[in-house]
Amino acid sequence: MRTIGIANHKGGVGKTTTAVNLAAGLARAGFRTLLVDVDAQAHATFWFAEDPADIDFDLQDVISNGVPIEKAILNTRIQGLDLLPATLALAPLETELVSMTRREDRIARALADVETSYDFAVLDLPPSLSLVTLAALAAATDVIAPVSATKLAVGGLGAFLSWTDDFRGEGVITAPLLGILVTMVDSRTRVSREVLDALRDSDLPLFEAAIPRRVAAEDQVGGRLVVGDDEANPDLAAAYQAFVNEVIARMGVTRG
Repeated sequence: MRTIGIANHKGGVGKTTTAVNLAAGLARAGFRTLLVDVDAQAHATFWFAEDPADIDFDLQDVISNGVPIEKAILNTRIQGLDLLPATLALAPLETELVSMTRREDRIARALADVETSYDFAVLDLPPSLSLVTLAALAAATDVIAPVSATKLAVGGLGAFLSWTDDFRGEGVITAPLLGILVTMVDSRTRVSREVLDALRDSDLPLFEAAIPRRVAAEDQVGGRLVVGDDEANPDLAAAYQAFVNEVIARMGVTRG
């Protein structure tokens, strides 16, 4: 199982939207996929859990309370896509990890129990540099960092990449950076063009696909729409499909 961490400590850059579209796109390409919500805000869970009140167990129960991961996993409306949900109960996990032995390995150990059940796990990480984020990245085999097309976001990206490199040096994080995905691109603005040019001129592994800024993006969230849905905005759907195709190509995997 390849485990992809969708990560950036800056909020509002499109992490959850990237995670849910990637997970849906992989499933619709024939790969057995598990979407793991690692954020107590539970936005990825909102996308696929019809009624969050019906969630019996979440990631918190698996890590802290010893609930078997299979009991917490939910089916979704998309064939081949399952969800390991989060709820607000996940919020104390940060504090609880402090006293745990081998705390950086806790998420990896939980996912190991379903290693043979999925081709991919996609992890939607919280917008923080925390023990929870570190444990999720330690479980990852690949990292994708979304960044919005703003100068502040690009500056924050540098800090995030430096933080992950420090833990790579310690052997805690082993996953390479698969790529940077630029989101909320408005090609009409000078700032978006400058950000894209700067990233293209850098040594970072930038995805060719870029996600455009569209007013319809909020409707996508409200309608819980993802790539492959008939009602999805065509511009956003095309961009996310191109991104999914790039991820599959970069990983060199064969469609299921």
